[in-house]
This record gives sequence, structure tokens and C-alpha cells, in this order.
Amino acid sequence: MESSARPERKTIEKNRRIYMKALYSQLVSLLSTPSSREGTTEAALTLPEKLDKAIDYIKEKQGKLENMRKRKRHLSGASGREEASGSGEYLPKIEVQELRTNLNSGLRVVIVSSPWEHQEVFWEAIRVMEVEGFEVANASYTVTGDKAFHIVQCMATEFRTGVEAGRVLEKLQKAILQV
Repeated sequence: MESSARPERKTIEKNRRIYMKALYSQLVSLLSTPSSREGTTEAALTLPEKLDKAIDYIKEKQGKLENMRKRKRHLSGASGREEASGSGEYLPKIEVQELRTNLNSGLRVVIVSSPWEHQEVFWEAIRVMEVEGFEVANASYTVTGDKAFHIVQCMATEFRTGVEAGRVLEKLQKAILQV
């Protein structure tokens, strides 16, 4: 009588094997197909070989995920001050040049920044120049590879003798490094 109340051991084991086979099939369906250079098909592989392939595949994906996380931390954590192409230079780099004509004076600002924050840097440079009393005559930026190049040409709203390039440079550095 006891055997009718509980499923038989044989039935329990059969259900376990069916369940394991379904899980195994689901795992194999999630894996990418083997490359043609190996010359084998999924059907030709034994169960241990398929499981080894699954383990290798998962480890490969975990490695890629960790590399992507490291890259993300490097890019977002550096906040635009990362080293530029291994050259020993740190971004952003800011250069201010004085422009003088007989009628007017102005500045040309050249900024090299990271491409991930180029728009913020661009608008911040324009804001600083306007606050300093310059009228923006021409402004542009371009992103090339791992750098963004910004050029802002400004004219003074009134003629100034000895445009304060050093003072403007300091204000730009302070403002842009806070972006």
C-alpha cells in the first residue's frame, strides 16, 4: 500500500531525467552555433562536449562583460580628463589666442576635449566668453576619433587694449573642468 501513496523511485528518476533533458536543450538553444572551422555540428558533439562549450561560451561572455564594465568606469570616471591617445596629454586642453585689428580686439579659443562631453564643453566655453564681455562671432566643433575639437572666435564688445587672455584662460579652465 505504501508504494501507491508515493510515486515509485523509477517514476521520480524518469521525471528528473526529462526535466534535465529539457534544461539541457534550453541551454544548447541559447548558445551560438559552432564555427564552421571546427567542422563539427551540434548533433555530432557529445553531452560533455556541449557542456564544455557552454561553459567556455559563458566564461567568454563574462570576460567581455568585465572588459566593458572596466571601459565604462574608465570613460565615465575620468570625466573628460583622461589621457589622450597615450601621448601623456590630459584632456581637456585649452588654448586662448589674442586677435587684434585696428578697429577691434578679440580672442580665439581652441579646446581639445573628450568626445563624450563635447557638447557640454562647447556650450560652457560660449557661456564663459559671453560672461566675460565678448560677442561670439564664430563657433564650431568637430569630433574625430577620441577627441573633440572646439574653436570659438569672439570679438570684444568694446575695444580693449591687451585683451585679458590669461584671465579668460583661467576662467575657461575652471568652468570646463567642472563639466
